[in-house]
Amino acid sequence: MNISKMLAVTATSVLLTASFSAIAATDTVYGTEFGTGSSYTTNILDTSVTFYAKTGTNKKHLKDAVFSYKPAQDGYQGVGVSPKKGNDVTVGEIDKHEWIIAKFDDATVISNITLGLLFNGPEYGDSKEQASITVTYFDNSTSTFKLIATGDTTASWTGLGTITNLSPAIQDLGGVWSLDNPFGDAAVKSFSLTSLKDKSDFTLYSVTAVPEPESYAMLALGLGLLGFAARRKNNKLYA
Repeated sequence: MNISKMLAVTATSVLLTASFSAIAATDTVYGTEFGTGSSYTTNILDTSVTFYAKTGTNKKHLKDAVFSYKPAQDGYQGVGVSPKKGNDVTVGEIDKHEWIIAKFDDATVISNITLGLLFNGPEYGDSKEQASITVTYFDNSTSTFKLIATGDTTASWTGLGTITNLSPAIQDLGGVWSLDNPFGDAAVKSFSLTSLKDKSDFTLYSVTAVPEPESYAMLALGLGLLGFAARRKNNKLYA
């Protein structure tokens, strides 16, 4: 094998290894990791993300708040928001005019968002609770979606993907909802969570990210290069 062939095979092998590693990777951030400050910064798939706790009626003029918690239900512990000063409607939950905002340094595909303590009303004398999620994509377009509890194990979601109930929306249980692929394969730069109604609150349990679709393109390229090299070798053997 000459040097150029060795370099090609080596480069292809490295590309394949990197592609498989990226595709196999997922990374999850849990609300229990946020602490009790106004922000929390971590890495998700080697991309820096900062979560902010905010309060206010106008999203363009929000005030710093703090992350807060209430006891876990059915083993699920999420994070909520409380104002720095004054009374809180529900400590440890995201109420109307309370926000959790996530901002990513690089393009990120969100594969799952899991929310808790989202009930369909009768359990605690609330309304049919709903979470509002506004996403900003990496092309700067925005969309707003709603997750609404409609029953003990049923909910409606106006975005993409699928909903799975992890803990029934029954008093003293978790009311936990898993949103898989909530924004499709589109890369996002930020998203925010809030409640739009009184007596409608919930918690953020976790956020999971996966590699961008370009990683799959890298894998296809690597496989193509290996296939091309194999065909050339076979052609020479039978020439």
